[in-house]
Amino acid sequence: MKRNKFEVPRTTQPWLITFADLLMVILILFVLLYSYSDTDFKSATNSFQNHNRGSAPEESGGGGIAGDGEEKPSDGESEGEKTVPKEYEKQLEEMIKREKHIQEILDYVKTYATKHDLEGKMTVTPTEKGIEVILPEIMLFPSGKADLKEEAILFLDDMAPLLAEISNIIEIEGHTDNRPISTERFPSNWDLSTARANIVIRHLTEKHKLDPNRFKAIGYGEYKPISTNNTDEGRSKNRRVVLIISNEELAK
Repeated sequence: MKRNKFEVPRTTQPWLITFADLLMVILILFVLLYSYSDTDFKSATNSFQNHNRGSAPEESGGGGIAGDGEEKPSDGESEGEKTVPKEYEKQLEEMIKREKHIQEILDYVKTYATKHDLEGKMTVTPTEKGIEVILPEIMLFPSGKADLKEEAILFLDDMAPLLAEISNIIEIEGHTDNRPISTERFPSNWDLSTARANIVIRHLTEKHKLDPNRFKAIGYGEYKPISTNNTDEGRSKNRRVVLIISNEELAK
């Protein structure tokens, strides 16, 4: 019997027919979706672009209403203008004020160092912890003692009002060189370094009434040198008090 010339020949891979039908259905679906949503898609695109440019939607007419029920910006506000909440404005003002006071402290320390030829010994360094001010023993204490010199008292008296203007936590570190000390008052370098840190804090809190809760006293003795202990110059650098204006503020 002869095969009809219009009969579709059988394929050896019947899944191809189903796959072709599926592709056709998907193609038709996309065509329908595009035809129904073309206008809305363009409108949404234009609206998104206008929003990114900070412009208001087109007005639909009078009455002060823009778009679909959206309020028209008032005359006192420019389009796209953002209002900063008052609490954030206050925080920003306090931050600027605090930074200004810290800068005043740094300027005073630098001026003092220049005036008293201490530029190589009295240094100011920003660190991750805060602002670190190194005060050499020579400007604060007699060797082996924890009694403030007259010039140290004048320096701290000038610093106190500046420190009172900020609420940052302040750490006072005492450091010595590695030469042993053994006196009735200071049996070790631990005791000497801690006593020096304490006397600085006591002067600021007792005489100038700064909040004691802001201060921390730490004595490191000889165990955190910044120079060699094999020379007089190196030992002189190691004998120091470090005032750290911490980034941390006292909780209110």
